Amino acid sequence: MNEYAENEPAVDEAEEARIAGYLADHPGFFTRHKGLLVTLHIPHDVAPAISLLEYQVRVLRDDERRLRRRLDQLLRIARDNDRLSGQLHRLTLELLDAGSGEAAVNALQGVLQSDFRADRVEVTLIGNALGHVHARHTGREDSLARRLRELFLGHQPVVGRLSGDQMQAAFGEGAEGLRSAAVIPLDDGPVQGIVAIGSRDPERYHGELGTVFLQRLGEVVARQLRRDATDHDG
Repeated sequence: MNEYAENEPAVDEAEEARIAGYLADHPGFFTRHKGLLVTLHIPHDVAPAISLLEYQVRVLRDDERRLRRRLDQLLRIARDNDRLSGQLHRLTLELLDAGSGEAAVNALQGVLQSDFRADRVEVTLIGNALGHVHARHTGREDSLARRLRELFLGHQPVVGRLSGDQMQAAFGEGAEGLRSAAVIPLDDGPVQGIVAIGSRDPERYHGELGTVFLQRLGEVVARQLRRDATDHDG
């Protein structure tokens, strides 16, 4: 036990609360009693006790390190979002150039795997309006369709480490080994479904990625597929 703790009188919690309140209400106290900054000591579990001034310096340094780490993280997120914006612009142009729903899905999968480093891309479509498109299909009243509507449709894109139920619904048998994902809902008239992008890296798709970009991508994909569904209906 620390020698300061051994010599300290019994704690009076009410008195401690009163003193703490006084110090909080009088921040200039230690300015007027500078000697206390040196004579007061903070017990430490391992190292020798340190003065209050040394302790304050240590706390400030720890706070600075935490702030620097947070700033680095924010800068990394900003760079990721800038890169994501450029990649989505290129992908949007590829989708606009696609002459059919099949070509749009192929372009989507190719760019997501090359530019977005996706380990798995799964496009799931609900209903038969786009039955001619190579994708995973489910009937409108099937249990999978109900799960997709419940988990993803009508919501913002879901990004990060998904639950087991979410991963299974989004990727089916392809979910094995995936640790993070971004799931983009498709919901435009006859076009209902999802685009699921998966990675084996648990940090590849994280919750701080810009979902606005992904939502816009979903709107472009759904619009292109809707055009193809309309053409086939006509």
